[in-house]
Amino acid sequence: MSTLLSVSIALLAGLMMTRAFKPFKLPSVTAYLIAGVLIGPYCLGALGVEGLGFKSHDAVEALALVSDVALGFIAFSIGNEFRMSDLKKTGKQAFVIGVFQALVATLFVDLALFGLHLVMPDKLTVPQVITLGAIATATAPAATLMVVRQYKANGPLTKLLLPIVALDDAVGLIVFAVSFGIA
Repeated sequence: MSTLLSVSIALLAGLMMTRAFKPFKLPSVTAYLIAGVLIGPYCLGALGVEGLGFKSHDAVEALALVSDVALGFIAFSIGNEFRMSDLKKTGKQAFVIGVFQALVATLFVDLALFGLHLVMPDKLTVPQVITLGAIATATAPAATLMVVRQYKANGPLTKLLLPIVALDDAVGLIVFAVSFGIA
């Protein structure tokens, strides 16, 4: 399937799902996620009908450049939302919450998976436990930003939320790099 057709199918599926979910008053990002699952290789793509979905992971991976460009725009949008005056007001609080959330998520996942490793050492190795714990810090800044923009949310929580999400991802990258080095 050509890249242009693949992108068109993905966009059309996302648009159709947002229209279908409008009566339920759910965030559009929920509709996009469901559309992605439906046109993916395990639902409609598994039927093998040309133009109905992505038949394989290779077809999805062919859109890696499109995905990277979209993530670049999302990162730019998040950076564009920052205001120096807001950062001065929420900087310390956002820093503490963002770092605490990332480290606690890593710790809890590491502890739970290490317990699982003790029960089934042949299924889950310590390096896998450490790596999965680091992956647990990841959040979805795109989804957060989309919901904030869709509902035109503005207020103290929103001003605190965006720096936390951005900081959480930065901490997640550092934790992943350190954990991957240890593992």
